[in-house]
Amino acid sequence: MNRKLGLLFLAVATTSAIVFLAALHPASGALGGLIYLLTSWALPSILVVALAFGLAWLIPGPVAVRIVVAFVLSFLLGVNTSLPVLADIVRYKPLVSSEVRRAVAWSAERRPIAVKRRPWGPVLVVPFGPRVRVGSDEGCVCMYFLDAADALYSDRVVATLFAAVGRRGAVMDYAQSDPAYESKDVHIDLTLWRHDDGFRALIEVFDRGEKIAAFAHTQIPLRALTERAGVGRERLGENFFENALDILLHDNVFSRALNAAVPPYFPERELYAFFLQVSGTP
Repeated sequence: MNRKLGLLFLAVATTSAIVFLAALHPASGALGGLIYLLTSWALPSILVVALAFGLAWLIPGPVAVRIVVAFVLSFLLGVNTSLPVLADIVRYKPLVSSEVRRAVAWSAERRPIAVKRRPWGPVLVVPFGPRVRVGSDEGCVCMYFLDAADALYSDRVVATLFAAVGRRGAVMDYAQSDPAYESKDVHIDLTLWRHDDGFRALIEVFDRGEKIAAFAHTQIPLRALTERAGVGRERLGENFFENALDILLHDNVFSRALNAAVPPYFPERELYAFFLQVSGTP
């Protein structure tokens, strides 16, 4: 009986993985997309829990022991390839520094602060969870992979800026910006680069061509960079299984709980205070 129950749990785990991958695959069409939208939120968690209970129920012993083993296995299987990140969390301490020479001298029209970006790598601030997510468009009835939601360092910088100054500005690449306009605008310049001890971020604030403030963040774990092929519209079939397995293995209740419990690789409170000081907001 116990062996049959264990095999049943393993069958549920296998079915969850098959349904998840088959529904997401481009060959499944609109029907697969609908099934994915209805079930994807639960299947990764069902997979790890069912697999853990299936393995635990194949072990001889009292029910209480099997339940304990199942919960331990659920956590380990839920974290799986992200287990080394736990060591990063223990060692990680955000090192930040800032310098503010003066606040922005706002003109009468108070133009919004622009964000002029150099090439930004996909540095993710959340330690656990998938590195990609699935986006969809009702207009084209299509699905595609995107970078993980609310996880990019660059997006967090922009969101913190707009939260502090209370107005939205344009985000543009340097190649698209007008150098002549920089002598008239207020903008920030975000630069991310790799160093031996981790990634470093530098946020500089310019007021009409003059650098008036800078914020530096160092020792962002090297593991935070994830460059994944197949991200973007009309690329669902490119690198499909690596991206799909990333979501299947890591988008579960255990990864979400860990992200809620540990600090991200992002100094939001310190950066928010910096932007308030630079903008002259009391």
